[in-house]
Parts: sequence; structure tokens; C-alpha cells
Amino acid sequence: CNNFVDMDQDTIHENTLCCGGGGGLLTDDLMDLRIKGAAPRMTAVQQVTESHGVTHMAAICAICKTQFSKVMPKYGYDMDSIVSVHQLVSNAIILDGQETDDAE
Repeated sequence: CNNFVDMDQDTIHENTLCCGGGGGLLTDDLMDLRIKGAAPRMTAVQQVTESHGVTHMAAICAICKTQFSKVMPKYGYDMDSIVSVHQLVSNAIILDGQETDDAE
């Protein structure tokens, strides 16, 4: 991750909404409800995608990551467009003796 962009201020920090998969809703039987619940966050993703060319969304919550991996394709995104913050940090760590992509 070499470029980080926050979503609109109306959708982050204290204005963050549930992803639509929490509270026991993370079942395929409730997919229509989950898609509706994800709509505010997906609108925010669409805005930063259009304005900044964002390619991925990062989530700290495992439920959010699972939810968006199922819901993002319904909005035209690849299911791999959601990554965990842990994954980003792990990918950024360069261990002694490890070659980087830049070295190639």
C-alpha cells in the first residue's frame, strides 16, 4: 500500500456505520439485508474510487472483511478488493535479507 486515502469525513470516525454483516447477520440467507446494510460504505468506496482511483478498501474487523468479500461483487468490485489492515502491515514489513519488489 503506497497510497492511502480516507473516505469522506461523513463516513469515518464517529460517523462510521456498521458494515451490515454484524449482529448475527453474517449469513447468506440474509444477503439482501446485508447488501442494503453495506450501501452507505459502498457509496463511500465508490466516491474515493472515482475521485482518487482507489483500488482496495482496508478493514480492521474480520466481520467487515468477510461481509465485504461477499458484498463488493454485488456492487461491481472484485471480492479481493477488501483487505485487512493486518495484511497491509504484514506486506509492508521487510525482514533482514528479504528482497523487495523495488529491487527487481
